[in-house]
Amino acid sequence: MNICFYTKTNPSAANLLNISYLMNRFPEHNYSFVRIVSARWTPPTFKEKVKNWYVNKRFDDGRFDYERDQQAIKDNLRTHTTPVNFKDFRCEDVMKVNDAASEQAMMNIQPDIIIQAGAGIVKENIFTKARIATINVHHGIAPEIRGIESTFWCLFYGLNDMIGVTCHFIDEKLDTGAVICKQALQTTTGTFVDLQTANFLMGREVLGKSVAILTKENFRIENRGQVKSYYFGMPDNFLYYGLKKRNFKPLMKISQRAFTMKDLNEVVVP
Repeated sequence: MNICFYTKTNPSAANLLNISYLMNRFPEHNYSFVRIVSARWTPPTFKEKVKNWYVNKRFDDGRFDYERDQQAIKDNLRTHTTPVNFKDFRCEDVMKVNDAASEQAMMNIQPDIIIQAGAGIVKENIFTKARIATINVHHGIAPEIRGIESTFWCLFYGLNDMIGVTCHFIDEKLDTGAVICKQALQTTTGTFVDLQTANFLMGREVLGKSVAILTKENFRIENRGQVKSYYFGMPDNFLYYGLKKRNFKPLMKISQRAFTMKDLNEVVVP
């Protein structure tokens, strides 16, 4: 099976976790990478250092915990990740997601499965290049919970039973493709760092189960009807600060106007 990761030259800790896990779990597959060249990091200027020092010293009352806790999650994941030597695998580097170079790279590689591993929103010119499917690991129960930072929003609105992971087909919309495998987190009490770390660790197993299903090549897709679908964006320091002050108890209830109905809840049946 030819599996291609669509990622960046500097993948996130969560994506590296998934990549290394899958390679170790299924060493019999052929792995390759199409990587978007990440922006080169530049050190902060003296003026920026002074500004950051002043802001943190003057206002460091917990309102910047979001960035610190995100870093703690990354540090946790790195302890569970086997290093990946990209030089051992075929890599084609491109400049932008969905560009002509990405399309040509996929045509050259001819993948059976493309795994979106941090490249960004994948368009039709890319996701149709996989023989079997282009898939995504979404850290939320999709299509009910869609968008970014699903664990945070589930805590924020008290939707704790929707904290989990979904591996799904990529289609022309966001987090709406046919579901291959999804799993709710068993323990939904604790800090954001605890729950998000556990969710990421569970996500690698959901990815492994999904790949195992797709490699059988005898699966089918069934329509399961309509579901409520919530779409969330990126939270900010202020919202996270408020949630943390309440020990991650819900800040508000979600309104009926906040959801839309997804017409087709398609699932993959092994």
